[in-house]
Amino acid sequence: MPYIKPLSALLLVLFVLSCKKDPVAPATNPSQPHDTTTTPTPPPPAPKLHMSLSYLVRKHTLDSNFRTNYELSVSEAGGKLLLDTLVDYNRTVTADLATAAKLLDVSVIYSDVPAGAPPEFMVYTYKSVDLAKWKNVPLSDSVPGQVYPVVTGAATMQLKNVVTPAPFYWQFMSNDDPGPTMLTGSGPWFSPEGISYSSDLTISYPWEQDDYAYIAFPYAALYKLHKIGSQHDTVDCSQLDTAKTISFNWAPQYDILPRLFGYMDTTNRNKALLLAPGHGQYTHNYTYETMVPANKKLFQKYDLLLTGYPTNYGSTVPVQAGIRWTWLDTIPVNVPFLDETYYTVNYKTPDSFSLSFPKVKPTFYLFSSSFNIGEFHLIASGDSTILDPEIVLARLVQGKLLKGGASPAMFINGFNMAVDDNPDYQSYMIQQGDVAAANRRPMSNQKTLAVGLGYQGGPAVTKFFKEHAMTKR
Repeated sequence: MPYIKPLSALLLVLFVLSCKKDPVAPATNPSQPHDTTTTPTPPPPAPKLHMSLSYLVRKHTLDSNFRTNYELSVSEAGGKLLLDTLVDYNRTVTADLATAAKLLDVSVIYSDVPAGAPPEFMVYTYKSVDLAKWKNVPLSDSVPGQVYPVVTGAATMQLKNVVTPAPFYWQFMSNDDPGPTMLTGSGPWFSPEGISYSSDLTISYPWEQDDYAYIAFPYAALYKLHKIGSQHDTVDCSQLDTAKTISFNWAPQYDILPRLFGYMDTTNRNKALLLAPGHGQYTHNYTYETMVPANKKLFQKYDLLLTGYPTNYGSTVPVQAGIRWTWLDTIPVNVPFLDETYYTVNYKTPDSFSLSFPKVKPTFYLFSSSFNIGEFHLIASGDSTILDPEIVLARLVQGKLLKGGASPAMFINGFNMAVDDNPDYQSYMIQQGDVAAANRRPMSNQKTLAVGLGYQGGPAVTKFFKEHAMTKR
């Protein structure tokens, strides 16, 4: 082996090592090649509005012949339909509606006559409401968890030894339902009344297993409060209690009808006993219009409903005023009914209805009309004073219940305006959309005015249909 000098060997090693590629440390800011492509940004999720809604009706009021379900329709203000479905009462409808709108139009349609009869429907549309915050349709009358009295037969109450001279007028009240809501316009009557020519008489009334009966002798300002013992009971009226008479002061263009409820126990706010049934109108010629027990400890709180009927029909636009006062310690005697000075009708055609409110903006108002197979009611904010009700109905007649039998041509009946303790339309409707909150005592105070416009209509082919036909040519 040839001899290699050490220095030469070292140079050879260095040469070999210099031929090997050293690893390259990663650069702090490497230079990247230019990339003309970009990663697409995924589109944002489509906006949705969540709804969970039910229409609660007392089960014993449902009729299997016609009142079993209703149509629920939800749309945007511009008419875009988001939901149209048939729903059973007392069931919850849950849906995510494909819309970015916060306020929607909600419509409810149901049959109002038994099967086999000529069709007739009730249609209600709530304009621009915060549906996401509703729990129930405001038409609901069944409060969750509340037990309602049910008529299970006929009861009798024999009045013996009535001390007021015959003939006398009597009123019998045992129902503590429905409290400060309006009484129904048709029977069965829960508060019979009449004239007796005998000091002994027997009264028949619907049996609901009520706790107390309040028997009033209004022309004598006397009464009897009786704890009901059985379905067929007897009460001795030889000792009657004295009542305090109440005379109201109200505008001369109205007659007045009072309905009065009393609470014996304020810890049980669902138990209100009817004290004045409101079966007859009072004119200004009466000495007094209602009465309450002179014993102030007997009833702790009162609810008072007053209706003002026009004294002279036909001379002017008919109006009917109403006041609801609740949870009263005493009964007010000065009655500030609304009147004709609180509104102005600017336009009253089916495709252009316009109001203004010169004195006070109502919390809401309800437009009312008739069409060929039913009634149409449109509820709107006091801010929304210009409506096109016919186009709203024209969209609904294409739905599931009205399609094929309804025409949107309508006659305007009139409108109702309501000035509530709560002046804000949205928060008021949110409360009405929660039936438990809407019926919780004490209820709000409210003034109303119903205005009849005398069937203001137009030709069957309206502006909407003319425009619709033009777009199809």
